[in-house]
Amino acid sequence: MALHGRINPSEFSHFFDIVIKLLFAQLIFSFSGVCEPSSLFKLNCFHYFYHFKRYFFNPLLMLSSLIDYTKNIGLTPETPMFQIRNIRLLTYICLTAITTSIFYAFIFVLIGDFFSALPPFLSALLFIPSLVLNKFQKHALAKYFLIINVNLAVFGVIVLYGNDYSNDLFYIVTGMLGAIVFRKTRDSIASFILALIFYMLSVWYTFNNVPLLHPSEDYVFPLGVVGLMSVALIAYVFIIYIRTESNDYEKKIIESFDKLAVQKKYILESLQYASNIQKAIIGKKEKLINCFSDGFIFFKPKDIVSGDFYWFGESQEFKIIAAADCTGHGVPAALLTIMGHDLLNEIVFKENITSPKDILYRLDQKIIEKLSNENVLEIQEGMDLSILAINKSQKTIHFSGAKSSIFVVNDSGLKTIKGSRYPVGSSHYAEGKLYTSHLFDYKNGDKIYLFSDGFQDQFGGPMGKKFMRKKFRELIFEINQFSMPKQKEVLNEKFSQWQQSEEQTDDVLVIGLMM
Repeated sequence: MALHGRINPSEFSHFFDIVIKLLFAQLIFSFSGVCEPSSLFKLNCFHYFYHFKRYFFNPLLMLSSLIDYTKNIGLTPETPMFQIRNIRLLTYICLTAITTSIFYAFIFVLIGDFFSALPPFLSALLFIPSLVLNKFQKHALAKYFLIINVNLAVFGVIVLYGNDYSNDLFYIVTGMLGAIVFRKTRDSIASFILALIFYMLSVWYTFNNVPLLHPSEDYVFPLGVVGLMSVALIAYVFIIYIRTESNDYEKKIIESFDKLAVQKKYILESLQYASNIQKAIIGKKEKLINCFSDGFIFFKPKDIVSGDFYWFGESQEFKIIAAADCTGHGVPAALLTIMGHDLLNEIVFKENITSPKDILYRLDQKIIEKLSNENVLEIQEGMDLSILAINKSQKTIHFSGAKSSIFVVNDSGLKTIKGSRYPVGSSHYAEGKLYTSHLFDYKNGDKIYLFSDGFQDQFGGPMGKKFMRKKFRELIFEINQFSMPKQKEVLNEKFSQWQQSEEQTDDVLVIGLMM
């Protein structure tokens, strides 16, 4: 029979609500004598038939809708995926236990032992609280109730009927429940120990007491077979459930991966577009390099967008160069690079500040002003940077660094000129920031190197350690005899050789200029 017009679980829940309310009203009216019970029953049946005639003509639809309703008990749209399986499993176990108990009661009714049918029916009622607790999202409490009631139910059956029907085999199921239901190992172990205690009690009781109820001996063997079949059926239901839920879970995982793949593609496209914008804002390398005899820019972002950037500007007197390393990397750092680039344009070109030291002070002030608000007491974001103001007519260089240094290579060798120990932008320093200025002469052929800490902080090599600043300094001195394009090539090769299989640690920026 084909299923047409399956109703949703909420409608099915409404059906049960109406049934319960009408039955309750029927009881009140019957006891109060307002209406004849038989007449009221006919009225209720008509009401049920009128509102839910699809069920009465299609029992399979009724069953399928019931399954749809029950499997979602205790679930909400906000329930995490990893909890859905566990919650549904709890519901299925309760329903299986209720069904098994009612089945036993039905068997006793068939053989005419109505008194013996009462305990299994009452046992079925023990599992209803777990269903109710599960429905109201009290999942942990529902699990504890389930484990305790399962053991009580099996022990009660053994006390009433004895162990002639293989009832103790149900303890195999009770011992498994803890491992299936609970996620924490300690809860599973506690559940197993509880099942073991009840099993030992049942064995002791069987040897020292006689059953309270004595069904006919003619039915001992059939009931034992029924018990074995029930255990097998429950185990089969568990296996089918686990297989079905695993398939559903796998399907959901695949769907999630597909969604993530689409989102990843969209994010990568967005980042690539952002990278193009960032490159356009920073400007072309050739504009900087062409102002000098020769030079190179080795620029290797960790991600698609970079937290390192370079800036170049010219005034009537100076050629100003900045190499900056913003806090972190990726998108947040990239946004900070755009801010830093715009602020440098504003400071140099609009406010006509050309002294590297004064640029640092002004940049520090502006970053804090822009990032501060009433809810932020300290600004953690900032940047390390080196600024050069080169006067070609006088052949002098003004240098100031914010937690950054430069290398100068000339006939005397390689010299390190250190900047201040304070970055720009961060506000968590107790004392006031102090940026110093260095003035020195240069000759034609001298080389200046500006850099971030990305190269020297890269992990790799035989021991998986950082490249370190000393090694980087030695490398710069070693390659300075080469042409600038060759130096860039060697830096790239050395970086790749050192990195090996390690993930890139940070953005890398090295600028080499020949005066």
